[in-house]
Amino acid sequence: MMSATTVSSAIGDLNNIKQNIGRYFAVVCFVFGSVGLILNVIILTRRSLRSNPCSIYFLASTFADLFIVFISIPIRFLSAGFNIDAGLLSLASCRIEYYTFWLSRALSSWYIALASIDRYLSSSISAQIRQWSSKQTAYRMVAIVTTVISFAYVHVLIKFTINVNKDKYGNVTSLLCSGENGFYRTFAAFFHLTCYTIMPPLLMLIFGVLTVNNIRQQSNLVLPPTQTRATTKSVNKKNRKTDRQLFLMLLLQVICICLSTTPLSVQQLYSTFTASYVKDAYKMAQDSLFLSVVGNISSIAHCSPFYIFTLAGAIFRRELKRLFFKLVHRCFKMEHHGSGSTTLQTPIIRTTKF
Repeated sequence: MMSATTVSSAIGDLNNIKQNIGRYFAVVCFVFGSVGLILNVIILTRRSLRSNPCSIYFLASTFADLFIVFISIPIRFLSAGFNIDAGLLSLASCRIEYYTFWLSRALSSWYIALASIDRYLSSSISAQIRQWSSKQTAYRMVAIVTTVISFAYVHVLIKFTINVNKDKYGNVTSLLCSGENGFYRTFAAFFHLTCYTIMPPLLMLIFGVLTVNNIRQQSNLVLPPTQTRATTKSVNKKNRKTDRQLFLMLLLQVICICLSTTPLSVQQLYSTFTASYVKDAYKMAQDSLFLSVVGNISSIAHCSPFYIFTLAGAIFRRELKRLFFKLVHRCFKMEHHGSGSTTLQTPIIRTTKF
């Protein structure tokens, strides 16, 4: 057994590691996430992409991720890096923080799930099914999902509280904003696990497989004899190319979401099943470090969409290049106008001197 001094030193080391991970990861995620997500908004609202319903779902997910990057991550940064936990200021701040924290993450995943469904609809060989893939449908589904998920998480505003953690000797070790002990805490963990980590990725996987099947059916489609094959290809080639690039962007984001949220799900299950166990201070420090690590990993899914889109989508890269060249052109144009105004003023000054 370790002595009390050794245990205290080990706990201090674990807490320092947790603080450093939370501090540096939050800074990196905030910098890269904020820049990437702002560029996402600019590019997804450009003319070549904003007419596609899938881009509307991407844009909605981007706005949810912006809330996470600009609100949730700074709060976590203060909590993990400097022990300033806004959720412990009052019961109201505890409930509001976790409500917005869980809601924004769930909405971001559900919007991507809707994008997966839209890719299935748009790739169908049935004209009636393809009609469901439209901007009007996208706006309605975003509004419906936002409303339903927001109401589904209302229980957090009612049942979350500030719990006191004690070690096996009865000493208070920490305060924690979480669900009320007992049945509700188990329910809340499984509810968020289902709404955030299980259902959206499962829908993404199902409709992703169905979309691949639709694409294969399109490639085997025989054109009617009354249509000119060359004319039909020229009409549909551009749309199919855009749809496939959007599907590839979606596929990589789905993989990123699954990989980054699975460790958090494991931690939530572990925390739920061991909530009634009596733990010493060292074990609590280990669990706290584990939570910090998997929580930071789960943030990757909400900070990386821009870089995933840039990697996977040629159309996205093309719009990014156009945006970059447009900004460079404007800078040179402003500089040219500035130097031109100076040149025009020079002969006037010399004339007045003479």
